[in-house]
Amino acid sequence: MAAGYMTKLQGYVYEGEMVNGTGAPVPNGAILVQDATDPLKLVLPTADTTTKFVCKEVTTIYDKVGYRFVVDKLDKRYYFVENGMDDFNDGGEYDNQDYVTKANALLRAHPLLVGEEFLSNNVTGTPAAGTAYGVKADGTVG
Repeated sequence: MAAGYMTKLQGYVYEGEMVNGTGAPVPNGAILVQDATDPLKLVLPTADTTTKFVCKEVTTIYDKVGYRFVVDKLDKRYYFVENGMDDFNDGGEYDNQDYVTKANALLRAHPLLVGEEFLSNNVTGTPAAGTAYGVKADGTVG
């Protein structure tokens, strides 16, 4: 499963009234856009190679390979899904890798700004440190 969270913010804004309009569960770390007909819905983007997320490092996230990206260039407004969990063990490790947001449920989504960073394993392929990547139509970076 995918996991992801913001690590460096330029703006501390999270959109709390937008819903998952993709018609399917959305994992943490997904990159979404506003729906053209309903601005309160976030949907999957079209593939975009002009937007650039530069892989800063390859690391681990919840004992799996993860990638730290910096937002280098944005051609449209993208939202990074960073939800919590429905329930968790207060005494256990915080692990949201299996959390998904169901269709039509509220999302915790951060509108990305140039210079911000996020850590995610919601990627296509195997990103390499120092390389820039675009957005795939499935909401992954790759």
